[in-house]
Amino acid sequence: MSSAKKHEHYNCADIEALAQRYVDGQLNDYENRLFEEHLEYCLPCDKKIQFELKLKEIVHIKGREMIPDEKLKLKLKNLFTDLL
Repeated sequence: MSSAKKHEHYNCADIEALAQRYVDGQLNDYENRLFEEHLEYCLPCDKKIQFELKLKEIVHIKGREMIPDEKLKLKLKNLFTDLL
C-alpha cells in the first residue's frame, strides 16, 4: 500500500485488502483517515463496509445468546457422529 501513501488516498483494492482490519478497529489513525475518506466518495465500498459492520454486530449479538448445555452437547455429538 505504499502507492496509497504516495498519493494520500486509497483505491478500492486497498479498501478490500484492509476491510477486515477496519471492521475490527485495527487500522492506525492515518490508515483509518484514508479509509474513511475513500468511503465518503465510493458508494460500492461504503455499502460493502456497512454490510461488514452490520454482519459483525449480528454475529456479536447472536454469539451472546446462550445455547442450553444439553442442546449443545447433543449438537456436538451429532456433528462428530456424522463426521465418522
